[in-house]
Amino acid sequence: MLISDSVEGGPSVNIKKARFSNLVLLLFIAIVTVCIVAVGLALLNKSAEKPTYKFLLPKGFTGWVEVTFEQPGFPPLKKEGRTIIYEVPPSGKVMTASKNVSGTLILNYVEQDGRLIELPTDVSMIHGQGTSGGSISGPDGQTEMLPSRLTFFVGTEEQWREAVKNNQSDE
Repeated sequence: MLISDSVEGGPSVNIKKARFSNLVLLLFIAIVTVCIVAVGLALLNKSAEKPTYKFLLPKGFTGWVEVTFEQPGFPPLKKEGRTIIYEVPPSGKVMTASKNVSGTLILNYVEQDGRLIELPTDVSMIHGQGTSGGSISGPDGQTEMLPSRLTFFVGTEEQWREAVKNNQSDE
């Protein structure tokens, strides 16, 4: 008979318990690490999925851009890879069958010959950016869906402030 066999909870049992505890702890740490890495990769992949909005503006355009989404009878927006193309007319109003998704805005002026000129990056040229949409309930209990819209002003801060001031005096 061995000493460890004759004594309940002898040294070999304690060693086995210690090894088992260490194994459980290492397994727990490994699982937590894998989960953290998986969540981090999922978030990174999600941010990489967001498209870039490329707005093609008439040369010298200054004013409000308003995009109304999910409009039947209007064409979907063009895509170039992960870039969504918005061809903005002189009115600044775009109607599309496409859905609104979040992404990065890039503004370009289109020259007469079709060349694209990026707007200056040393001066902020996008102001008053916002989205709207949702629904409204009428007095008869009917719900009317409001279209999803993206609006923003293209121009210097001074031009934007003047446009806001003029809009308020028109009301």
